[in-house]
Amino acid sequence: MFSLLRSRPLRSALLASILALGGLFAVEAPAHAAIAFECKTTTISCISFSGYAGKSVWGYPVNSSGNNCVNYAAYRLAKNGVANPGNLGNGGAWAANARAKGFRVDQTPAVGSIAEWNYGSYYAPSSGHVAYVEEVTSSYIAFSDSNWSGTSRRWTVTKGDPNYPSNFIHFKDQAYQPPPSGTFIRVRETKQILRLVGKTPVYVSTWNAFGGPKPWIAVSATSLATLPTKITNGAFVQGGQTHEIYRVAGGAPIYVKSWSSVGGPQRYTTIDQVAIDRAATGGVYNRVNKVPATTTYVGARASTTAPVEIYAVAQGKAALLTSWASVGGAKPWTLVDRAALVHAGEAGKWSHVLAVTPDL
Repeated sequence: MFSLLRSRPLRSALLASILALGGLFAVEAPAHAAIAFECKTTTISCISFSGYAGKSVWGYPVNSSGNNCVNYAAYRLAKNGVANPGNLGNGGAWAANARAKGFRVDQTPAVGSIAEWNYGSYYAPSSGHVAYVEEVTSSYIAFSDSNWSGTSRRWTVTKGDPNYPSNFIHFKDQAYQPPPSGTFIRVRETKQILRLVGKTPVYVSTWNAFGGPKPWIAVSATSLATLPTKITNGAFVQGGQTHEIYRVAGGAPIYVKSWSSVGGPQRYTTIDQVAIDRAATGGVYNRVNKVPATTTYVGARASTTAPVEIYAVAQGKAALLTSWASVGGAKPWTLVDRAALVHAGEAGKWSHVLAVTPDL
């Protein structure tokens, strides 16, 4: 009911630099490395991003630190909506037992599938092993896993390497799912750091915006390309260096002078102020718009008891809307601070609305 994973020595040494982040180890391996551990800890910290808390799932046991490969795999499957298929045994027995229960087992990886190493495999010869497939690219696969021997990890292996899984079990494959909002991610291929606002990655030019380096989770450029390119309307962000609060409308940050203007204090994600100040200037900074996209609608009110007035934004200019009928019916809109309209066209934090009609 568990896997006592015994990792065999790698055939070639990994030239790695280790950066200690928040008690974890983020390991940067050379691009040619066949296997690379990006996080490895004796707790469940490397896999807690998934919500895993080290509790038994489907009756599988855990060790004193909450680890066990089959239990973690069961947790991820249950989270994806898979019904308990019954006990599948040790990690090395999962493929045969799953196939016997009617699940597809093959050598084709997919996000959400379970990677399995057979008994006697190069990587886990004793009890076999299972891991959750997080990402699949043309050259490597990324996993997260847990081990009865006492570790949790995030790691990658290149195709064709002896450590590559024996099988992939397809209980319920998934599209790539990013870590939770607020997580820092690092793109393996470019080394860029970004922070997730919802599911949208926003570029980080300096750790100074966050008081110094923070733990991050590595992602592939392939997975990054599947994520939204603009922050969801209504999200609140804070510029790390200035502590200014903005509300996103049409992909652009609209300054919030007072929380009362938007219904009181709200949860926000701190991002690099540079991403706000350099919005839409090209490349990595195009994930934030300088001004709201055309056909964005915003609402504002003169006081907390005043009615909301709706404005239609086109090319950064907001115009009072007297009737929804004039635009073909009611549309989604985002409540913003009226001060951002009053100061439209001014520099700095006010520069994300260019003008307003009529003047306020």
